[in-house]
Amino acid sequence: IYEYFKMYFTCFLLVPIFITSIQEKYIKYIMSAFLSAIFISEIVSWGIFLDILHISGKDSSDPSPFMSHSLYSIFLTITFFVLVTEYFKTIDLRLKIFIVFFATSALVNLFLNGGRLGQIAFMLGVFVYVFARYKITIKTSFITIVSISVIVGSAYFISPIFQQRANKTINSVKKLYNGQYNTSWGIRVYALKVAKDIVYRHPLLGVGIGNAKESFIKESKQHKYGYLVKGLWHMHNQYMQILLESGLVDLGLFFIFIFQLLKLQLVRHYKVLLYTFVTVYMFGFIGEPLFWNRQPFILFNLFVGFFIYQSILYRRSLEKTT
Repeated sequence: IYEYFKMYFTCFLLVPIFITSIQEKYIKYIMSAFLSAIFISEIVSWGIFLDILHISGKDSSDPSPFMSHSLYSIFLTITFFVLVTEYFKTIDLRLKIFIVFFATSALVNLFLNGGRLGQIAFMLGVFVYVFARYKITIKTSFITIVSISVIVGSAYFISPIFQQRANKTINSVKKLYNGQYNTSWGIRVYALKVAKDIVYRHPLLGVGIGNAKESFIKESKQHKYGYLVKGLWHMHNQYMQILLESGLVDLGLFFIFIFQLLKLQLVRHYKVLLYTFVTVYMFGFIGEPLFWNRQPFILFNLFVGFFIYQSILYRRSLEKTT
């Protein structure tokens, strides 16, 4: 429990540090550092994919260098939309060209990796970004659908990893339909079924952070296919993880926090990015407990601090004009 608390507390400190201690002139350096780190990760990922670089446990079939492909795909998706936002902000032609190159590289890297979670989150994010930035019309809807179809279609025929994972997903859905749970998606669904029974008995406050895993293992023994999920470290679903550990009360507080985050006053391009960022994470929570892992939790708090700080700056600018 101590390690769990230490991770959450230290990572969350990014938000108050961002708000109270960082000067405006340093914000661009922080975001540049984030993008530089992703750029380095992409270079390493390409090196692994092309068999130029060799890292233990990684090869061309899984070129996610420093974290699992599911988490890496979320990072790449967020990076892509940050770069798109920067593209619209800047007027420097050379910088625009570099951003296009970087964003394209991130997008290709996303579909060369096996992270289906980030890939689907990307598709949803495109809809949110376009519809938040422009009006929802037949034209924007048609262009968005065609663009996504071209990207996904191209990835399917060009990337053997994406093709394999897409076919595997279709096969998993077919097996689920027939009541078979011996696939990666099937195990996730069955874990939710097991956890659901625990939540029914402890709906408000859950079973406690320190008791969640033990309770889940005990409950899994009461289910027909419990042997498939008894070795899981977590629920592969952030919403169920919260319900299991701390119940409806905590989940309700979390949704209130997200709602308040979406109400932040921001300049238009950051408001669009905020909506997209939240969409990517809220969908990502369905397939992975992103707050259970240090890297995506740090990323979330980094951007929450960034958005709150930008909101403070925006309100100050409004006060000066009145």
